[in-house]
Amino acid sequence: MATLILVHGAWHGPWCWERLVPLLEAKGHTVLTPALPGHDQTDGAPATTTLEDYGRAIASAAGRESEQVVLVGHSMGGAVITQAAALSSNVAGLIYLAAFVPEHGDSIAELAGAAAADELSERVDMTPDGGRTVIQDGASSEVFYADCTPEDQAWANARLIPQPIQPITESLEDPEGRAAALPALGIICTQDRAVHPDLQRDMCDARGMPTLDMTTSHSPFLSAPQDLAEKLAQALDQMGVS
Repeated sequence: MATLILVHGAWHGPWCWERLVPLLEAKGHTVLTPALPGHDQTDGAPATTTLEDYGRAIASAAGRESEQVVLVGHSMGGAVITQAAALSSNVAGLIYLAAFVPEHGDSIAELAGAAAADELSERVDMTPDGGRTVIQDGASSEVFYADCTPEDQAWANARLIPQPIQPITESLEDPEGRAAALPALGIICTQDRAVHPDLQRDMCDARGMPTLDMTTSHSPFLSAPQDLAEKLAQALDQMGVS
């Protein structure tokens, strides 16, 4: 069985994995859900937070495990797990869930700019400090949680926090190609309105990784946790790291 580190995306925190964790543990996996730096604070991470800060935090979590880990990154978390893998020798594989898949020199902002359609970037506002963004009122229900119940939408919306801009605009640093050399797989959410499904697939194709599809919006850990647990088990088997 695998040790999985689940890495949340922008504006989110470890709370988003609550329904998924027991399902994965029931399959015999060890599951860790660390908060990215500052994402355990109700007022959010400071504007000075960087992609390297995120990557080093997850690399450190991986390094504390006695066996190699599989990193699962959702949305922005795809860039984080890639950066973490570039900094760690204790990663066995990478799973990208509705995620950005940067290569050395890429930034999330540049990858998002290549999308044919982008419903997310027009639905965020800058905070007064000028270095963070927040989701506009009501937008997250449509963009992140379109296939969730109204109750689940309200529960998740209440937990979103400001997101620093630097991890979005900074380029991934993997000069030795350490992350690029690892087994990897993408899970495409085909009804996604935050990271366009075509962009998800294009990024996975550019990386040369296989993909699995889920007919969900951006947050299957809320709308379809059982199906997501099965997809992750399938991904681990397919990657040969289960």
